[in-house]
Amino acid sequence: MELELRNLTKSFGPKHVLRDVSLTAHTGYCVGVLGRNGAGKSTLFNLLTNVLLPTSGAIVLDGLPLGETFPVGVKRRMGALVNQAYLVEQLTPEEYLQFVARIYDLPDAQPRIESLLAHLLEDYDTVRRKRLSSFSTGMKQKVAIASCLLHRPELLVLDEPFNGLDVFSADSVLALLNSYRPQALTFVSSHNLAHIEKVATHLLVIDDSEVKYWGTMADFLQGQGALLGDALLRLINPATTTAQDLTWLTTQC
Repeated sequence: MELELRNLTKSFGPKHVLRDVSLTAHTGYCVGVLGRNGAGKSTLFNLLTNVLLPTSGAIVLDGLPLGETFPVGVKRRMGALVNQAYLVEQLTPEEYLQFVARIYDLPDAQPRIESLLAHLLEDYDTVRRKRLSSFSTGMKQKVAIASCLLHRPELLVLDEPFNGLDVFSADSVLALLNSYRPQALTFVSSHNLAHIEKVATHLLVIDDSEVKYWGTMADFLQGQGALLGDALLRLINPATTTAQDLTWLTTQC
């Protein structure tokens, strides 16, 4: 798979949320999308999944511009966790993934369902027949991630997939994404840079609605120290920021 973004721009009225985003990415890339809150990361993911339409520019998949409405065949090649996971909470995790399997016309999906849930849910044998409404936020997140992978998508878009996960669950998800990476093009965002360091091959840094960096993780870190956070701060943290007087927080009256 080859995905090309050509001068992708999204505006809401006079406000530019994304401006002239251009890149080309291929199967095997895991693109970590980084930026401040409000930089445009979620907007980009909504454009990639056809939730929003671009104001200008184009999304080109395998040489073909996708247009305003992505073909069903293209959507079947995608797996997405964007904004928030909405599950049918009256169902058990197995029933929900069986429902997803029917959507993607996967008649023999039960072995996939069981292996994904057993990997992601530590107490799978205990919770497999419980309704999703009784699950914690992190457990629901893991079921949502499983639903994104069930049909083996070629394009995987994950917006903050580690939200609500404890350190053990996050490690399981990272292992899953790293094992799956060679057969898909993945876009993933996370405020936890340690997660991005463990899974991303490439970085897309967005600030003030524009691309500040696009390239490999190795090139981004070269000559800037070993820590992704330090390199990111050097790139987008304005040197002119005025320090605020917050002594009132610690001064005793």
